[in-house]
Amino acid sequence: MSLRLRLALLSGAIALSGLVLGVGISYLLLVRVVLREVDQDLRLQATALLEAARTQGEIPPEVAEEILGGDTPSAARVYRGGHLVFEGGAPGAPWRLLSTVKGFASLEGWRVYRGGGGGWEVLVAQSLTAYQSLLSWYLKLSLPVVLALGGLAFLGAYLLMGRALLPLVTLAQAAERFEEAPLSPRPDEVGALAQAFGSLLQRLKAERKREQVFLALASHELKTPIAALRAALEGLLQRGQADREALFRLRNQALRMEVLAENLLTLSRAQAGEARWEAVDLGEAAGAAFDRFQPLALRMGRELALEAQPIRVQADPRLLEQALNNLVYNALLHGKGTVWIRAFHQGSSAVLEVEDEGPGLLEPRREGLGLRVVRAVAKALGAELHLENLKGLRARLVFGQGKPPREGFLEAGDA
Repeated sequence: MSLRLRLALLSGAIALSGLVLGVGISYLLLVRVVLREVDQDLRLQATALLEAARTQGEIPPEVAEEILGGDTPSAARVYRGGHLVFEGGAPGAPWRLLSTVKGFASLEGWRVYRGGGGGWEVLVAQSLTAYQSLLSWYLKLSLPVVLALGGLAFLGAYLLMGRALLPLVTLAQAAERFEEAPLSPRPDEVGALAQAFGSLLQRLKAERKREQVFLALASHELKTPIAALRAALEGLLQRGQADREALFRLRNQALRMEVLAENLLTLSRAQAGEARWEAVDLGEAAGAAFDRFQPLALRMGRELALEAQPIRVQADPRLLEQALNNLVYNALLHGKGTVWIRAFHQGSSAVLEVEDEGPGLLEPRREGLGLRVVRAVAKALGAELHLENLKGLRARLVFGQGKPPREGFLEAGDA
């Protein structure tokens, strides 16, 4: 059973219960009104009978007819000194039972009043059959009306619930197709729930798209070194021996594959938000990168330069190291001239910079895996990546921009 149908049934049941309760309460009120009107008539009739009996010593038939007649005739008995002196009115009154009544009472379908004084006593009774018939018809007519209104309440609730739950239905259909659902602008609880799950679905779809891009990028990047490594191995197998140059090429391909694997792993960690925060000295990180790439720079006939201040930031050292490696390696591989590695303050920010003297980024702008990794790391660490074409390419990682120094990063010597 759907939620819409359950809510509609619940609403219909509540409405039907309310209607039944209303009919019951109105029935009891009608009974009280009827009894009050009958009691008032009985009291007036008893008073008139007593007055006639006291003044005339008896009650003439025409007086009794005038007092006890009407749309609903009454029956009466008058006693004087305990002796019956008058009996008349409507026939069929069960006097044997009614004679035991004091005040007002209802017995055997009759309403009875007993009163008197000064040696006189009167007993007046009126049949309730006509009133009971009317009340019975009220209940019989109310039942189909109550059922009809309950059915209308169910139908109305079913239609309204369909409209109220439409954002959830739309979201469920979008989730089945794994498509983005339009966010509901409604401010109620259903709208808030639909917005929350819609946002979650959008994030899941974005993650899936990122995963597909990641897999496509990984397969593309790994295809070339794997093919080259396979071709080199096949060449060695055909020659039957390995020379130094062939082994050197194999080593370079293996190193390239290792770099690709590290980049892919770093990209995966950065996009998954798996940062392990700790205090990292940007000056020390820049110096370590200088030492790692100095041998490569010498083999390529290039020069590395270091300008670093001791400044600490909160970062993941593994992600930061891989991002810095990519920037320096790209500068050596694609740039020209001297490659500068810098760490310094800039206002309230901490900056890690790599600059070369090459052609910079070509237009249209295309970023390879290395820069993709750097951009993902910057996002994961809450930093900003700025790429500028000056005399060469200048890449900057800016930490704590627009924040006070002690909130954006830790000064040298801080704990």
